[in-house]
Amino acid sequence: MRDFFGGLLRPRIEALGLEIGSANIKMVELSGTPPSLKNLSIRPTPPGVIQEGSIIEPGALTDVIKEMLAEMRTRKRYVVTAASNLAVITRTLQVPKMPIKQMEEAVRWEAERYIPFPIDEVVLDYAPLDAYESIPDGEQMDVVVGAARQETVASLVEALKAAGLEPLVIDVKPFAGLRTLGARLAATDREPITLFLEIGAESSALVLTRGERLLLNRVINLSGKDFTAAISKAFNLDVVAAEDAKKNYGLATIPTEDEDLLLDFDAERERFNPARMYDAIRPVLVELTTELRRSLEFFRVQVGDLGVDQGFVAGGGSKLRSLVPLLSDTLGIPLETADPWQGLQIDKSRFDLEYLRGLAPEFTVPVGLALRGVNPLD
Repeated sequence: MRDFFGGLLRPRIEALGLEIGSANIKMVELSGTPPSLKNLSIRPTPPGVIQEGSIIEPGALTDVIKEMLAEMRTRKRYVVTAASNLAVITRTLQVPKMPIKQMEEAVRWEAERYIPFPIDEVVLDYAPLDAYESIPDGEQMDVVVGAARQETVASLVEALKAAGLEPLVIDVKPFAGLRTLGARLAATDREPITLFLEIGAESSALVLTRGERLLLNRVINLSGKDFTAAISKAFNLDVVAAEDAKKNYGLATIPTEDEDLLLDFDAERERFNPARMYDAIRPVLVELTTELRRSLEFFRVQVGDLGVDQGFVAGGGSKLRSLVPLLSDTLGIPLETADPWQGLQIDKSRFDLEYLRGLAPEFTVPVGLALRGVNPLD
């Protein structure tokens, strides 16, 4: 799948992968073929830097990125990054097959009907969903369009360049995450229907594909921060304390006796007992599963009742204990936590594999961006 906004700057190879999230900033360095993990870094996003998908304080972001580059001791200065889910609008459109040079103008004209901003105020890119040569002349082509406001892209580029980085591609987060699945998107006998769910700190994204072909991409305004906010309200905590309580005691299913026993010797057990924690976040769980069901029902209405063969969940918000099994049972879809490290060459003498496994949900998108950085970018 072609990357969005790829024409913004001239593409090269061997670029870092960088995801700037509202909770954490993550950077990955890969190199070679097959790609090997060279280094990684994760830092908390300074408060107030990101708001509703936009960079409010580029200078503070630049300082953190400089610190990460120094920590990683990398000489690479080209980077593949991604815009926030909240900052990018994606649509699947149909346009007649025509010479490539004319298609950009046709796509831009058609996209104007669906983008809620003046077309001259956005950065726009598109990708045909089928091979150009496979479409007969005169037939309609499906293309997926990505658009972001120019000021959003400009503030991101400004922060990166101030840190000494040269941005090559600004990708769409869930599409980058899909890149880590590799062969899992294909099968020997047929192209499977795959669900990819990224639950971030500020938003979530649901993607459905048939093989590597995009079927549905939808942003869901429910995320890890909603779980944190529910805990904050129920236990009268500030955001930092609520986030800490979520990581240590949060769970997405009705607690069992065994889970109670696990917390018997915890000094905070009486305050953050599993039953109270579950009661606090249950309304968010119900809302999330309802939104996912609605999206899948919309998909079925549009393209027919195609069963989902496999599903992968990523993003820091997905680390809530028992969330992935709950979603799998509720949706009736076999879901598993995405493993971005699969397929990478990893030096076990340099990297703690258990540590990497713990970071897998947060690093699915940045690894996908880094994979783009070790492959041809055009």
